[in-house]
Amino acid sequence: MFKKVSLLCSLTLLLFAGIAFALDVVDELPKGSINWSRGAVTAKGSGVAPSGAVNPSQARLLAERAAISDARRNLLETVGEVRVDASSTVSSMMTKNDVITSRISGIVKGSAVTGKRFLDDGTVEVTVEMPITGAFLDVMLTEVKAAPSITMTIPLPKPVKKDVPRVEVKIPVTPAENKKTAPEPLKPAVRPAPSVPATPSTPAEPAKEVKSSPEPERIDLSKVNYSGLIIDAREVEVKPALMPKVLNEKGEVIYSSANMQKEEAVKTGVVGYAKEVDAARKHPRVTETPVVVAALKGSGEKRSDVIISDGNARTITTTEPTLGYLKKGRVMIVYR
Repeated sequence: MFKKVSLLCSLTLLLFAGIAFALDVVDELPKGSINWSRGAVTAKGSGVAPSGAVNPSQARLLAERAAISDARRNLLETVGEVRVDASSTVSSMMTKNDVITSRISGIVKGSAVTGKRFLDDGTVEVTVEMPITGAFLDVMLTEVKAAPSITMTIPLPKPVKKDVPRVEVKIPVTPAENKKTAPEPLKPAVRPAPSVPATPSTPAEPAKEVKSSPEPERIDLSKVNYSGLIIDAREVEVKPALMPKVLNEKGEVIYSSANMQKEEAVKTGVVGYAKEVDAARKHPRVTETPVVVAALKGSGEKRSDVIISDGNARTITTTEPTLGYLKKGRVMIVYR
């Protein structure tokens, strides 16, 4: 009976784990996978014992070491496929900068072993994993300088001053008869200018009607309390990246990694990814009352930047200075 209950519990846990993984945004690659929702890169490797092993224990140990080395080689190759922004990947940056290559290689060597399988033929299979936040993201943020967004330059609204009652001060006026006035000097006579015959004037053109542009919709900040931003990009071609930007239709940056303090970005990442709007709403990153806007299209060589309408951008730039949700990186992108 106990075995049946234990087996049932195990199957239930595996089922829920499978559902959770299915809702994650994952890039499956030949040597591993990038889970953008969890912020982790995973790879597997295998190893066999050399023929010179003196006993089964040593053979298993040597096979395990070979498997870990193979898994980390595959992990480094998978990490190279991580999109940094709309124009570069980790591998493209590593080829240009030896410092990045050295630091990323060191981080991969310290990746955690999360799974082992010992097969009957003596082969060992190992799974390794590393986060794409923390030290890894710190390297990328150090090397890639994001352009400041226009939300960072909008001043905070000035507080409304209360009406202060005016105090009238009466100054006594001296009576006019007591004042001594000096006589005004005589002005020289001015001859009248000769008259000029009037010339017929051309009739003036009627003034053209100037159409005023419609005023942007005003948002009552007392009625909104956005705790984050969700961008629904399921209907457009958008690919996840470490440091995507949110742009308006003019190409102005509404949000980028520059909005966040580097320390906060290293801990949590620049954005979060989900496959469903409901899942994004429940994510602790955006908390209780996020504003949801639709993406118009993806942008950049890697299609990692997201363009939103000017109207939605205006909503964000109006509410952000007061609510400050972008400064805390409370941004989720829903990706199909």
